[in-house]
Amino acid sequence: MVKKAQLHLVETDARSRAQLARLAYNAGFHCEIYEDVQELLSNVPAGGIVLLHDRGPRSTLPELIHQLALSGHWCPFIGFCDNPSVDLIVQAMRGGALSFIGTPTEARGLTDAVASIAVEAERRREVLQRAVEAYRNLMRLTERERQVLDGIVSGESSKTIARDLEISPRTVEIHRSKLLGKLGARNAADAVRLKVEAAAYTALAA
Repeated sequence: MVKKAQLHLVETDARSRAQLARLAYNAGFHCEIYEDVQELLSNVPAGGIVLLHDRGPRSTLPELIHQLALSGHWCPFIGFCDNPSVDLIVQAMRGGALSFIGTPTEARGLTDAVASIAVEAERRREVLQRAVEAYRNLMRLTERERQVLDGIVSGESSKTIARDLEISPRTVEIHRSKLLGKLGARNAADAVRLKVEAAAYTALAA
């Protein structure tokens, strides 16, 4: 159920923080509170949805999402503020926020906001978790193993890869076997899939 979702509220104003936490509780959510972005970065939640006060005029969400990506994390964000401008909403959404709303004042509005992104948040979390894991495994490869993997991704045969890298086909097969083991891949197709998944993390952290 959506009302059982965990919320993580980031609000620097103590009074507003207390009011919003009470609103979240009344709406049926468990709510963790954070005094600022730095506290969130120091205690990145493993699940739930982050509700962040993004005052503008420029959105802080793109940089925050980027910082999280650099550390191998991703969180679904709902930005909010009083009377958000179109520019602020566009900046936040382009930067990776899943939604942006006016400051919630009633339980129904908060529930609807969370419900509108809950399914997408879970889908993206699963995709990004796989991407981060794939990226970390790719970083374990040696330079030569990465070159062999690039050849595999390009659809080249072992002989072609060997010729391009000026090594023997037998050496290519040895590198291939090692890289599959490091990636936890069952075969070349699996390795290609992992490479593609890792690209999702690379794009987010770029």
